[in-house]
Amino acid sequence: MDRVKSLISQLNDPNLVARFQSLCGLDIGFKDSGLNSMDEEDEDNEPDKMELSNCSDNDSGTEQDVRIQPSVTAGKPLQQQHQQGRPQHLRHRRQRSDDQWKQSVKSRVQHSLMDYSMKNNVDYKVKNLFLYHLFSFGAMLGNEEFNCTFFPYWFWNVDGYVCRRVVIAWGFSMWFGQAIKDLIRSPRPASPPVAKLEKRYELEYGFPSTHATIAVTIPFSLFFLTHNRYLFSTELGFLLCVFWSLLVCLSRIYLGMHSVLDVLSGALFGMVFLTFIYPFLDAMDNFQLTHPYSPFLITTGLLLLSYAYPRLDQWNSARGDSTMTLAVMCGVSVASWLAYAQGFYDRPLEPPPYAVKFPDIEFIGSTAMRMALGGTVLIATRSAMKSITYHCLCFLYKLDPGNAKNLQLLKVELPYKFVTYSVVAFNVVYTCPILFRLIGIERIIAFTDLNPV
Repeated sequence: MDRVKSLISQLNDPNLVARFQSLCGLDIGFKDSGLNSMDEEDEDNEPDKMELSNCSDNDSGTEQDVRIQPSVTAGKPLQQQHQQGRPQHLRHRRQRSDDQWKQSVKSRVQHSLMDYSMKNNVDYKVKNLFLYHLFSFGAMLGNEEFNCTFFPYWFWNVDGYVCRRVVIAWGFSMWFGQAIKDLIRSPRPASPPVAKLEKRYELEYGFPSTHATIAVTIPFSLFFLTHNRYLFSTELGFLLCVFWSLLVCLSRIYLGMHSVLDVLSGALFGMVFLTFIYPFLDAMDNFQLTHPYSPFLITTGLLLLSYAYPRLDQWNSARGDSTMTLAVMCGVSVASWLAYAQGFYDRPLEPPPYAVKFPDIEFIGSTAMRMALGGTVLIATRSAMKSITYHCLCFLYKLDPGNAKNLQLLKVELPYKFVTYSVVAFNVVYTCPILFRLIGIERIIAFTDLNPV
């Protein structure tokens, strides 16, 4: 057990992240973060008057925080730093018991380190531009922009049958991974010693890495769903999946957003989750296509799941991102059910496997037209639905639309995300293909939306 704890501590060590960054060409130089001045500040304030607002009620992780603290201060134990140099008359004025004092320091340390670990507090210089751009691209493979491009591309140009199942695996793994983050509440690597090159997720907790999770579920679900469906090199396909996963995982360490433990745990969770859900993907897809009440049942279930997300101790983007994935699943499900009911999906005459046709000029041209037209529709839909939904919610709850913090309220954030991205996903699967058909640029859908009976 001690060896396991030691291994976990080593894998979660921010110095390990900093060494990897240096190895990849980041020249890290420390700058004054203001943390050392916290002790001087506290010496002029009584413990009773310390601000403890926004502190977590959860004491988990404090032991790790206290171990990190001496490495970035003067090398003294934190409790000693608070007590040394305190004027004698202030010591006599302190009336609380030792237990109360320790609890106050414990809460103060946890709060300060939580804020501290979410910001970049070091200067750095990028010396290897190739690795910087490579890992930035790898991180992008787990962002919203990638999802808004990748899934429409597959629906419009490749294979709706496969993509519907990948969306199911991606959506559930993303939601559960984010929920685990806000249950465990483990902070991201401390800075210093780590340089943080990304800001968009800095308010989220670190363990496990959901980038690592979906870096397993998306490519490997694609691989398993296509390797018996299409004729291609299994070895090459598997290697591409491994490269995809490694690139995303290493990018999270390089950018300073996750420890090695976060990344390994996220990838392991993705493997276990995909192993569990994969045997049920066919049944899930068949249900959402054929059951007469699937739109109502699935929409209700996903809405309840979004509201079942763990309560946040402080706002971050994880809850909204999780709701977005459930909304995409909802939109895809309802649109697929409607398209199937209206006979838009045909069953192929021949069973798989199918030959992969090398793209020709006609395919490239029609693909470019679909992506340009469809992308325009999606951007317009997203922008319009965000505005309409937000202003409707502000009117309903009598909120000032000019207050940006409204989007951090549970009663606003969840319906805002769910409605917007449900409609966007619905347009991807239903509206845009109809538009493509009307102007004569629809894809050839033979054997790409259903399996033969």
